[in-house]
Amino acid sequence: TERAPRLKAALGGHPSCRRRESRRASRWCAGRGPRGRTMTLRLAALLCLLCGASGNIYRYSKQPLDPDVIQYRRVGMYSKEDSPAIGPPGNGESQVKIDVTLTRSEARSPGLIQVLIFHSDVLDSVGYLEPGAQQKTYCCTAHLRKTVPGCTSVGHMIISPKRAAGGAQVWQQDLTFGANQTRAQLLDEYAVERSGVHYLLFSSCDPATGTVLIDGSTLWMNPYGYLPGELFHFLPFYGVMSLAYLGLGVLWFILCARYWRELLRLQNYISGVIALGMVETATWYFDYVSFNATGTRGLAPVVLGVFASTVKKTVSRCLVLVVCLGYGVVRPTLGKAGTRVAILGVVYFAFSMILDTVSNVSPITDIAVPLRLVFILPVAFLDATFYWWIFSGLSRTLLQLASRKQSAKLTLYRRFSHVLILSIVLSAAWVTWQMIVIISDSLDDRWDTLWIFDAFWHALYAGILMAIAFLWSPSKNNLQYAYADELLQEDEDDEAGGSGAAGMDEDEDAAKDVPASSFAI
Repeated sequence: TERAPRLKAALGGHPSCRRRESRRASRWCAGRGPRGRTMTLRLAALLCLLCGASGNIYRYSKQPLDPDVIQYRRVGMYSKEDSPAIGPPGNGESQVKIDVTLTRSEARSPGLIQVLIFHSDVLDSVGYLEPGAQQKTYCCTAHLRKTVPGCTSVGHMIISPKRAAGGAQVWQQDLTFGANQTRAQLLDEYAVERSGVHYLLFSSCDPATGTVLIDGSTLWMNPYGYLPGELFHFLPFYGVMSLAYLGLGVLWFILCARYWRELLRLQNYISGVIALGMVETATWYFDYVSFNATGTRGLAPVVLGVFASTVKKTVSRCLVLVVCLGYGVVRPTLGKAGTRVAILGVVYFAFSMILDTVSNVSPITDIAVPLRLVFILPVAFLDATFYWWIFSGLSRTLLQLASRKQSAKLTLYRRFSHVLILSIVLSAAWVTWQMIVIISDSLDDRWDTLWIFDAFWHALYAGILMAIAFLWSPSKNNLQYAYADELLQEDEDDEAGGSGAAGMDEDEDAAKDVPASSFAI
């Protein structure tokens, strides 16, 4: 429900919460004269407009609808036959319930407000695109009525009579105001018979109607509950991810408890990242469970989930970075580099927290482009800094291990480099695929699989963490990977074997010679 570019492009406007711009658009249209008037509508996304309406029950409280403005919602809906699950509170029913009351302060002339619900396949049938024009015209005028199919009544929406594939049609209700009438009410239901993205439009095409205030609610119910179809698959996904992190955490705890005397400081950091992953996935899972059951999404769970995700992302990046810098393996401390890592992590956390909060509380697509760049560009730049530092540090660490002829550690880091290279290849391929989908403008057609775009990154981060946990798993040979200034190949051979008592004794003595404080970043 947070992706508006498809509708924005199709309906020819940019979602806006600013009434000042809506009024400006109305005056501009009215000033073109009777024949040249196209009534190009300024669209306003309801998610942006509805204060506190973060869920699939959208509540209206004195929401203004100005003349020449269309307000809309888009939600993925499953039919009963196609639904991935059936259960309470939906119990197999897929429908949209509308209970709204419209009031206007002035009643000098008759007026009209139209309410439309339709499948995305019918989107091209709504409105009229004049030859050579870049934006559609949605309101029927006396001039267009002569030539445009579907323009049957002046002051009404233009709806082409042609049917979409599968026989999809536009569900329409007209709320009329008499000359002295200030109030109109709509209480109705729309049954979803076909899976896909559905649009709800409130349209004010008749300038004589004046500004109308909307009170009431619209309720979108899928066969399994209130979760929009685009988000449903996140529910089982985060459930599986929670179990995966729990299993990893239990196994890691057992190994840490068994070899607690040989634990490295780095392994304690890995424990913290695993714990953060458990908190993050569990928070999102129960947030979606509550969303599906109640139809509303509280601000507190969203902020908590964003906070846990941001902390995990930040700590995960810092963990990979200090590993690549050779902390605890090639160098006992990070020195000044440790301070720079901490500063980079704090700055990244701050900007990423702002971006993720804005993206989850208010769709990033509803924000003006310059302000959107203010949120996105710093995080992109910091991510690039992390990646550059990770690979440059890893390259130096591999060179140091090769020059010192520490074959066991060199093998460990080479395996880790293979994991990172594989993750980069997968990331590049995935981003390319995302760009192809976006450029092809097929978001509405892929509505039920778009969740994979976000899920992939969670799965990739979890895979990298599992690889790190596997490579640096606690064992009786932990100390052979700890920092020691080994210069002789013979000592390294003993270290790599790990079975000779003499080799282990030398490693333990070397590790004991290193002050405990030297393992602090």
